[in-house]
Amino acid sequence: MGQMGHLFKKRKAVSFRGTAMLSLTVIVIPLFIAVIIFDSYTVFQEQASLRESRENTLRMYQIQWEETLEIVETFLSESIAMDSNFSAATFSDSLTNTHLAAYQLSEQCRTFLQAYDMVEAFFFYSRPYDYHRLTYLDSYDLGDISHLWNVVETASLSNKTVAMWTKVELSDRTVQFFIYVYRHTVIAAMVDPASLDSVGLGENEYIYFTQLDGAPYYPPASLGGEELPAAGAQGGQRFLRTEDGQRYELTSLPLSRDMGFIQYASPAQSFWEQLSPIQILLLAITLVLLASIPLCWLILHRSLLEPVGSLTQTIRSIQDGDTEIRVPQDSCIQEVNQIAQTVNAMLDTIRQQKIDSYEQRLAAQHAHLQYLHLQIRPHFFLNSLNLVYSLAEEEKYGAIQDLVLDLSTYLRSIFKDDSKLVTLEAELASVESYVRIQRAGAEYPPQLHLLLDAETSHLLVPPLSLLTFVENSFKHSQRQDSPLEIRIKCTTLPGEGGYLYISISDNGGGFSAEALHELNSPAQEGNIYTDQHVGISNIRHRLRLLYGPTATVLFRNLTGGACVELFLPIERDENTGGIST
Repeated sequence: MGQMGHLFKKRKAVSFRGTAMLSLTVIVIPLFIAVIIFDSYTVFQEQASLRESRENTLRMYQIQWEETLEIVETFLSESIAMDSNFSAATFSDSLTNTHLAAYQLSEQCRTFLQAYDMVEAFFFYSRPYDYHRLTYLDSYDLGDISHLWNVVETASLSNKTVAMWTKVELSDRTVQFFIYVYRHTVIAAMVDPASLDSVGLGENEYIYFTQLDGAPYYPPASLGGEELPAAGAQGGQRFLRTEDGQRYELTSLPLSRDMGFIQYASPAQSFWEQLSPIQILLLAITLVLLASIPLCWLILHRSLLEPVGSLTQTIRSIQDGDTEIRVPQDSCIQEVNQIAQTVNAMLDTIRQQKIDSYEQRLAAQHAHLQYLHLQIRPHFFLNSLNLVYSLAEEEKYGAIQDLVLDLSTYLRSIFKDDSKLVTLEAELASVESYVRIQRAGAEYPPQLHLLLDAETSHLLVPPLSLLTFVENSFKHSQRQDSPLEIRIKCTTLPGEGGYLYISISDNGGGFSAEALHELNSPAQEGNIYTDQHVGISNIRHRLRLLYGPTATVLFRNLTGGACVELFLPIERDENTGGIST
């Protein structure tokens, strides 16, 4: 008591002005500086986050552009160049045969144009017969078309096999032109940067394609008509001030094939410009609030902090796992009682959520069993048993053994845990077993052709991700007097982390227009309990659970058959050190 009395006497000896000055010096000023530092740090973090967001957005456009170029190269250099129609056009002995072969190529190109927006046109030219054929969806200036034909005709002078990209300047922009030449026959694709989907850009934000020296080639007029500053080899951030005083931040990423850079221009703001009126008002309010901290602290400590301390002890017991405990509501402060009431309500909600979670797990198990039952094909197994019986009557015991082994492999694959991934090699083994089963006893044995890159066999895929589509080919095949042929192509695509590309095609007649529309409809992806396309719906549902929106399944028709394309992201498995999708 003597010490407390001494302290009170000492405080009485200090003037109000001295106390205020001491409080301002020791508490208010440091706290105000802390607020300024915090606001500065917040603005800096917002700038960093904004730059990262811009770079991610730009990288998305870069990937979209690069993937389109890669797909065009693959389509022309591999699919078209190896196509029998291209060979027929190259070695044609008449203008009529050249026209017929070019028409078939044009139909393939038209399907490709409908799938990829940035690819605007295909040019076919045969110099021996001076035959031109243009395939496009949109309209272009006749002068531009004539200029592009001049480029194609010039390229046809070469007697060598040529596959190259070149920039072609049109009347209002520059496009990228991929040219494939073989024996004076040319097929070329035009990729137009103007078709890049940039809907997500904000106000006064632009996407530019520039040369290595910074000269923009789309759009041809840059900010204020000025040339953009050249970017480094790996791109980065730079600033540009236009003649009207507007300051822009430029984010650049390099493009492959010596195509320069893709740049994202967005208005740049200073520190104070980034502060909203609300933030400035909050700074002023902070000054007032900080000045009242000592008095508020004393009042709060006596009237609030002590009761809250008691409440905290109870909450710690809850944190240790005692969710059956309830916070007492006997405080003299109404707000504390409201907090206690809220905590108790939260505990009741947690208890109810545990019950709901248990019921949801039961429902999920039921749905999983439903999924497994839906995968079983009764007619398939009955036919297989009848086939075993027929082989036994013919005493073909070796064939029976092979058939039983294939059935065993097939059963293991359809009853495998669908939450665990399998290697592409294992999934293809299940497909081969299924095809061998279908081949046994068939009048026209089906054919399976596999085209795999060496590095794809050990990549991980969801079980049944290929088998389901192969089963679908057999189920809906319209082949009656000739064998069904199924082709599976697996390769990797560049991108952020990389993608596994899987193509499953057949000659079974293809999808109907109604089925194709339904399969490619976004509404189809959200419904896993459906009477139609059960296997496909299950595959889509599991892909969405495993990969989110990064995995894609596309359905389309080829000449005489159907094609399913899967794009699965490749990720590194940190536990095994392997690579998985």
